[in-house]
Order: sequence, then structure tokens, then C-alpha cells
Amino acid sequence: MVNNQLTIEGMLAMTSKLMDALDLDPLKTVFLNRGLEGLKKIAESSNLVDITSVDSNYEVLLAALQTPEALSLLAERDPLAKAKIRGLKLKQQLIETEGGCASSEEIAKMLGISRQAINQRRQRGKLIGLSKGKGKYLYPLWQFTDTGNTLSGLEDVLEKLQDFDPWMQITFFLNPSVRLHNQTPLEMLRMGKVEPVIQTAISFANDEPD
Repeated sequence: MVNNQLTIEGMLAMTSKLMDALDLDPLKTVFLNRGLEGLKKIAESSNLVDITSVDSNYEVLLAALQTPEALSLLAERDPLAKAKIRGLKLKQQLIETEGGCASSEEIAKMLGISRQAINQRRQRGKLIGLSKGKGKYLYPLWQFTDTGNTLSGLEDVLEKLQDFDPWMQITFFLNPSVRLHNQTPLEMLRMGKVEPVIQTAISFANDEPD
């Protein structure tokens, strides 16, 4: 355990020197240093096989935060930490469902219009865009057909969901509804059944029981 701890400490020291040598933005340096200190504590006390067996670097971080050791440390400062991490995992699942997401530039190329036009559609509530900071957005690919068009009926349904944030809108489209015979609104739109989805969206917006 001592050797492992020395290895971790040595790696942190080397990483800190590397960040200084790269002359990173001060905020980035603070973020990386604090993040590494947190990961060090997890690495010293957790099952790293489980954490590192996931597919992406982001999932490694999410898996690390869900370990009992990490949750215990987080709960000391924030009793809601466990619920917040569950929320992050749910968001990750929503992003990955039905083909994942694409950037404004990728969607603009697919539709044959400008990036500004995509942003305008999002601002008018005609497309769902998830903010990734600094004015950039990700767009769930299920909003579009294989022929590169917006899914028929999508804009009409989004009009009824305009008071909800993008995450709630995505949740509506991807979850089965009793009103739709346990089909998801997305499945119904793909079958061309727009009106039942609109009525379900109205009930959803009015907080009526499903």
C-alpha cells in the first residue's frame, strides 16, 4: 500500500510540474489540481478494476464518483451528493439513447443549413439542444430522420413543452406513456402518429397523471 501511495504521490507531483510547464490558464490549473487530489483519495481506497472497466474517460470519472468511498466523502459536505450523481448518470443515459448527440456544426451539415440557423431553431424552441458551455450545444440525433430532415411532428410537440428545460423534454420523448399504449412519444412520431403525442404532451405539461 505504501508503494502504491508513493506512486500516486509521485504521479501527482509530475503532473503538477507538467501543468506548470505548459503554462495553463490559472483556473484550469486549479481545476486539474483539485480534481487530481480528489481522484487520489478514490484511487487509494477503491476497486480500480471496476472503475476502469467502463468505455470512456467520462464514464471513469462517473464510476469513480459512485464508489462508496467517494460518496462517503461527498456526503460529508453535501447530503444530496448521491442523488446528484444519480442525476448525472441519468443524463448520460439520455444523451447516449437513440444514437447519441451531434454538434451544431454536424447538424448544420446534415440539414444543409448554417450553424446560425440551427441555433435559431433551438432558440425558438423547434429543436432540443443541450448546453455544453461557452455557447456550444449538443443535439440529440433522434430528432432527425435518416434522410436528414427534422422528425415530422417534433416542432408541434415541442411547442406544447416550451415551459420545460431540454432535459425534461428529452425525458418526455424517450419514456413510454400509458396514454400511448406504453409506446414512447418518439416511437409514435416515427410511425407518423403526431396527434396522440401532441395530446400526451399537453397532459404532460398540465401535470395530469399518465
